[in-house]
Amino acid sequence: MTVELWALLGTIAILWVAILAQQIALDKAVGAQYALSNREQGHNFKGATPLHGRLTRTVRNHVENLAIFAPLVLIAAAAGASNVWTQYAAIAFFISRFLHFFFYTAGITPFRSFAWAISFFLAIGGFVFGLVTA
Repeated sequence: MTVELWALLGTIAILWVAILAQQIALDKAVGAQYALSNREQGHNFKGATPLHGRLTRTVRNHVENLAIFAPLVLIAAAAGASNVWTQYAAIAFFISRFLHFFFYTAGITPFRSFAWAISFFLAIGGFVFGLVTA
């Protein structure tokens, strides 16, 4: 498996942890009864904590970034276009997404924004550059 695919797998693992943490925070805030319901109340219910809100936004942001990164990794894998640019960019993406999850969950600003910018602009930009020059 290539470095890029390992980075994608690791980034998906971060998403899994984020979703799990989001659900645990919700269960603690409003009780497991809501989780077992059909959730007709929607997401605007009383009792949710700021932590749950941050985790919800973290999950959404992570999915949005994976929607860009995952196809690039799969294109590189299908084309056999792994090179130093795509490898370093994939590692940078993984690390910055991990830091983004940590900073966002902990409510640490502006570092979460810096981590997001690294993953979105530098890592994805570097990955695209690596694909184009491969």
